Order: sequence, then C-alpha cells, then structure tokens
Amino acid sequence: MNREIDPSQLTWIRQPAMYVLEPDRIVLETEPYTSFHSLSFDNTNAFGLTLPPANNFSFTARVDYRFRGVEDECGILLRLDNTHWAKAGIECRGSSLDLSCTVYADGYGDRSCREIGDGIRWMYFRVLYWNGNVRFQYSFNGERYTDMRWFHFGPGETPVSAGMYACSGADSSFDCTFSRMNIVEL
Repeated sequence: MNREIDPSQLTWIRQPAMYVLEPDRIVLETEPYTSFHSLSFDNTNAFGLTLPPANNFSFTARVDYRFRGVEDECGILLRLDNTHWAKAGIECRGSSLDLSCTVYADGYGDRSCREIGDGIRWMYFRVLYWNGNVRFQYSFNGERYTDMRWFHFGPGETPVSAGMYACSGADSSFDCTFSRMNIVEL
C-alpha cells in the first residue's frame, strides 16, 4: 500500500513557533542554537514530526531548504526509543553542503558524510525499514535513489517511527519545506 501522508496527522517531536501545515506540505522556520546531536533523543531540541511506529515500510520525503548559516541541517529520521535513533539529511558546513547519516545506539554514535557542493536547494530522502534493517537513500529528482547507509537497528520485528527534522546549531535560522511525503508497506 502506497499512502500519501497528511502532515496534520503527524506527531510533533518539538513544535516550532513559526510553521504552516498544508494538506501536502509542512513549512517550518528553525530557531538559533537548536540541534540534533545528543546521544539521547529526549535531549535534542530540533524541530520535527514523526509517524506512528510501524514495521516493514519505506518512507520518502522531499526537503527544500535555504540554509543561512553553518550547522543548519534538515532531513529524515528513524526512532526506536530515546537511546536508539538515526538521521539522514543535508547539513551546511560553511562553503559546502554535506549529505550525512548519523546512528545512535546505547550511548554510542557514529556519523558518515559526503560533500556535495553548495548549489543544491532540495533533496529527496528515503528510508527503508524491514526486520530491524535500515537503508537510507537520497535522490536529486525523486526517481533515481542512491544508497547512503545500510545498518541493523534493534530487534527484528520492533516497530519504529519515521519522520522529518530541521534545526540550526549556530546563531542562524532558515525555512524548510517537507513535501511529497509517502509511506509504502513492504
């Protein structure tokens, strides 16, 4: 089953002061000194929304952004609980942008990244989750996807929540739009 997601049915991780929910998109403005770099999910102050927990699915979203400062970032996430979560997104690192993927589990985290230049203003992200396995992907056009990372994420049949996030780790803020969100049961 391929289902378009109505943003009004998602649950806020942390609700921003400035946002717009439309039937097919979410537009939000980040705030300075918000981040998604804590080992514990409940200590993060990034803005975002999640779907109800599920097993065996593919979740896709288009992310449009206009970064204004170093450490601005946005993307998609996967959450098992407060100490098991992962994110895949795009980050401003000064004069260039990085595609990055971070995985946290039981107090440990690791990150992988790839520089992609500075002229890209939108990206599609997809996460596939099945039997505890995770596959993060990205696309420039929403049709041809490239793998970012594969990993195992908890016990096999444990439901997880997918969603989106945006934050500005330094003294900055930016507008971020999430659209073309859908979920497919695998």
